[in-house]
Amino acid sequence: MGIKFDGTYVKNGSKVIANMKRTDELKDGNSSSGKTLGNIKRGDEIKDGNSSSGKTLCNIKDGKNIRDGSSSSGRTLIKISDAAKKIGTSATGPSTALVWWFFAK
Repeated sequence: MGIKFDGTYVKNGSKVIANMKRTDELKDGNSSSGKTLGNIKRGDEIKDGNSSSGKTLCNIKDGKNIRDGSSSSGRTLIKISDAAKKIGTSATGPSTALVWWFFAK
């Protein structure tokens, strides 16, 4: 069974492997107090860890593609719509990019 993201929980089969109970942070496991894997505190940039000043992993500045790093002209990694399909969601926003980066890249 593949990864599924329902907007709050990331599941592998029936097991919760991560959560977004806070809308701007992806946490390990089922608990909102779990280790923060990444965040979207800067709107269209996916950052490592829980700080808005963390390393930028990727971005969705054009709204269509997940791009490497912080530049809107960075290398395209995947279309956001294709990333959504890979993680089993219909959402095409920053949370999709965040979950895709950590669990489907």
